[in-house]
Amino acid sequence: MVDMVALCQKTLFEKLPTRAAKYKMLESVREAAEGKMFLEKEYSDATVTLCEYLEADGKTDEATDIIQEIQIETYGSLEVKDKLIFILYQMKLVLMRRDFVRCQILSRKISRRHLNGVGLEKLKIEFYQFMIRYFVHEKMILEACKAYQTIFDTINKAEGELSKMLEALGEGKLKKNSFDCFLIYLLISPYDNEKVDLMNITKANYARGLEDSAELSQYVNKLLTFELMPLNENQIKKSMEKYDPFKEGVTENHQSHMREFLRQLIQHNLRVVEKYYCKINIKTLSKLIGVPEDRTEQELCDMVVNKRIHAKIDRLEW
Repeated sequence: MVDMVALCQKTLFEKLPTRAAKYKMLESVREAAEGKMFLEKEYSDATVTLCEYLEADGKTDEATDIIQEIQIETYGSLEVKDKLIFILYQMKLVLMRRDFVRCQILSRKISRRHLNGVGLEKLKIEFYQFMIRYFVHEKMILEACKAYQTIFDTINKAEGELSKMLEALGEGKLKKNSFDCFLIYLLISPYDNEKVDLMNITKANYARGLEDSAELSQYVNKLLTFELMPLNENQIKKSMEKYDPFKEGVTENHQSHMREFLRQLIQHNLRVVEKYYCKINIKTLSKLIGVPEDRTEQELCDMVVNKRIHAKIDRLEW
């Protein structure tokens, strides 16, 4: 039976004259192989091929319904790589339907240890690209930052032919784009000890990447020093709009990313003022950090509420 199914999949399938006949054969192979341990690979291959045909015909929902019900991790006869490919295709289809909850469930079936295996680098990059879409949707900014860091490290550490293959991904721009996005999501993530530690690690270990991304690296250096940063919001927006996280139609929540980026710069200036001033009025504070008084009050209150700064406001003296 195994030989017969293999003959159908590898030889007869491509010779079928019509797409309808191919659909019919795929359904027949799936029906014959379903529930049989010695045909698990053939069943999974037929399912993936069927779903790819459905996807190509614009029937994404039908393809997703078929593939998401299969618990491929329970198929003991499949290699780790085969399981990874199958789960990644499941993640791709559920993301096309914007089912982020199911995407998270599927991601938990993949061991990060398995992704570090030799020969799985391309699948590892694909996995973290899917996870970035989930993290951005859920506004898990620091997790998105770490995912981009992993993609960059995977490409950067590759050697020989593997290095050439990985660097060719994304029209040859994936490596540079991943590092830029790594820095941007690091910059817009909420300020805490983990962010500071990661910025210090970045400055120590990614000197070459920071040189190639001088515009972004200046913000990393500024956030690591206690110096006031000149703020011109319109100029900053114009200079940062070229990066993917701030592009409409490229990244979800692109507008909130820009707001958070500006907020982090403003709050950095407030932390600098806190270090050097015991008392200060709102007009002087507003001039020092470079934003209007109402914006100054808003950011100051946000930092106090989130315990990122210690301050008391005397309204009588305001």
